[in-house]
Amino acid sequence: MKYFGTDGIRGIYGEGITEDVAYRAGRALAYLFGGTGIVGRDTRVSGPGLEEALCAGLTDGGADAVTVGIATTPEVAYLARCAGAAFGVSLSASHNPPEYNGIKIFSGSGRKLSVSAEEALEYYMENVPHRIGGGTRSSDPSAGEKYRGSLEKAASDLGAAAGGSGRLDGLRVLLDCGAGAAAPVAAEAFMRLGAAVSELCSECRGECINVRCGALHPSAMAEEAERRGCDIGLSFDGDADRLVVWRRGLMAGDEVMYNLSRFFPAGSAVVGTVMSNSALERAVQGRGGRFVRTGVGDRSVSEVMRITGAPFGGEPSGHFVLRGGTGDGILSGIACCILLLTGGLYSLELDRQAAVDVPADAGVLTSPALTAAVEKARRLAGRVVVRMSGTEPVLRIMAEGGDAEGAAALVAAAVK
Repeated sequence: MKYFGTDGIRGIYGEGITEDVAYRAGRALAYLFGGTGIVGRDTRVSGPGLEEALCAGLTDGGADAVTVGIATTPEVAYLARCAGAAFGVSLSASHNPPEYNGIKIFSGSGRKLSVSAEEALEYYMENVPHRIGGGTRSSDPSAGEKYRGSLEKAASDLGAAAGGSGRLDGLRVLLDCGAGAAAPVAAEAFMRLGAAVSELCSECRGECINVRCGALHPSAMAEEAERRGCDIGLSFDGDADRLVVWRRGLMAGDEVMYNLSRFFPAGSAVVGTVMSNSALERAVQGRGGRFVRTGVGDRSVSEVMRITGAPFGGEPSGHFVLRGGTGDGILSGIACCILLLTGGLYSLELDRQAAVDVPADAGVLTSPALTAAVEKARRLAGRVVVRMSGTEPVLRIMAEGGDAEGAAALVAAAVK
């Protein structure tokens, strides 16, 4: 597709994502969904201009826009669902650096759109319907409070499932907000639950979002959590749909996912991705559960959860789907804290993995040299996964087991 990747529309501001793209998206959303849309954004400098353009497209198309200001992506999804809105839009490029921005869209149920719905939106972005007008724009200053209230309720439910109260009284927690959208809500949410909270990168500075901080750069959080004597450290990405956990060392995403799966009865199905470590699969099966793999992205995870009836899913990048249709880093962090207080966080002996990203375009996937290299690599490692990123122009290579490093390097060399 021209605009949509694996997680909405995304690109460098002024190139792949512009005010014109945002306006066209607004007009297309108004035509397809009508009604009211919830619009939030992360802290990026380009966010206000894109918000203005998107809302203009919505109201010109006859839809109503309710803006909620700086908000996490899972917050927008929750607000769309609980408000009975027709759709929700998060203006964010998630974990990408400050020069990027994007448009993530949710249905009124709080789930990311299907590929077919995105194809329909693309059609009307290219063939803009006649202007109707008459739409209204308003703001909801209580949005953050509604979301924090939902986190308190979810904490109570998770606490009961773990044999506790959901309270975090006395727990020393360090939060790295990545200069992103978690900043206005995360600290207060944890403090309301009784945690003693310290913060890093909690200023809403869009020019610093994800720069040497947050979920993609958790080492500073880990060092600071240890220095301050914290019980747990949590890093979020720019829109707080990802989480990285420190507990006497950084935990792999698959370890976190195994721990979160313990909230659900032994034998429950768990949805992961092709990138999930095989040790996680064995651990879930060891509890009598079924581990189901799908493509990368929490949209794929959520859809397969819906189809299989699995109560939980996630991916090693830090997206963990505990409710609704998208990963929620803040809720997942609260859940990890509850587990720490009620039984501890377990480690997994993960199979060796090696991952390499190589700048490339999609055409490389049909290269005979790449095909031959992948075949050779599979003789060196137990599993080899090669895919194009849906958010950046890079080929992602992962090898697991055996000579994982050699297998990944062999594939990477065929691209360079």
